[in-house]
Amino acid sequence: MQTRRKPTYHIVSHSHWDREWYFPFDRFRAMLVDMMEELLELFKKDPEFRFYTLDGQMAAVIDYLEVRPDRQDKIRKLVQKKKLFIGPWYILNDEFLSSGESHVRNLLFGFRLGKSLGGVMKMGYIPDQFGHIAQMPQILRGFNIDTAMIYRGFGGEQGQEPSEYWWISPDGSRVLMHHLPKDGYSAGYFGTKDEQVIMQKFDRLKKELDARATTSQRVFFNGGDHHWPDEAVTTAIKVLHKKYDAILIHSNFVDYFKALKKEVAKGETLKSLNGEARFGYRHAFAVLGGVFSSRMYLKQMNASCEVLLEHQLEPLNVLAMAEGMPSKTPQIEQAWKYVLQNQDHDAICGTSTTRLDGVPFLVITL
Repeated sequence: MQTRRKPTYHIVSHSHWDREWYFPFDRFRAMLVDMMEELLELFKKDPEFRFYTLDGQMAAVIDYLEVRPDRQDKIRKLVQKKKLFIGPWYILNDEFLSSGESHVRNLLFGFRLGKSLGGVMKMGYIPDQFGHIAQMPQILRGFNIDTAMIYRGFGGEQGQEPSEYWWISPDGSRVLMHHLPKDGYSAGYFGTKDEQVIMQKFDRLKKELDARATTSQRVFFNGGDHHWPDEAVTTAIKVLHKKYDAILIHSNFVDYFKALKKEVAKGETLKSLNGEARFGYRHAFAVLGGVFSSRMYLKQMNASCEVLLEHQLEPLNVLAMAEGMPSKTPQIEQAWKYVLQNQDHDAICGTSTTRLDGVPFLVITL
């Protein structure tokens, strides 16, 4: 879709960090610590590397700081300066296998943990879940979040060509939503200073971004699964500036949405996505609906924990407090955190590494 303004490409450096998937948790955390250490060094040595987004979940930050508590002040300063973007979620959970109350607690804990570190990114960043529930815009608006980014579960059908939409819940709540490119959040990692390769990588994604954009604003995702920060990105931006009549900036999702809102407010018309999104096979990688039946015991245990917390422990705690008994809220909140940690979109779906007779294997049910 052509626009009248010169296009602006927001090149956003980020990493999607699964806490467990094809490696177990502790191996991924060992990698996370190394990655974060190199990120801190990159911020110091390259002033043109301005921003980094840490996957929209506080879990990655907490996992890192448990190993390096001495880095807490550095993380807080980067967040306060709007250089490092964290949260708003506590964990990137699966939306269909978690209760509505779990989603609310997820954001509640994310906001609470992020506050002590400078504040969370106020955007519904949900880039890798296997589909999205109809009430998600309603939940986001309850936390004063009016934007979202999604990938799986939508796209490829007639009328789903653009990259920007109003996403509307059954109750009428709506958020301004960006739909990721066909290759998702892994499409724009340069990883080289070779000018020819940089242009080839940019051209490949540029064609799709230009064709789908409803405004002059585009998002170029500079990252991927467990990616280290791309040290070549600032060189790539300089190369691209010489080759294209466009605005190219090292940016972040918050600034992208600010620019997008200004153009939408001036009269740009957007299509609507009403309710849930759980198809999209023609656009994104498969939604992996079969994971809902893999390792069923995990789903059953999760549901039992949710029922225990929501319908028994918390109501009884309120009644006990009304009778003058000590509050058990801290213990209950800790239990909620354990439940949420196990609702990660790979863990509860049963797509993570496990061991059978001492042999590692990966379960992915299609």
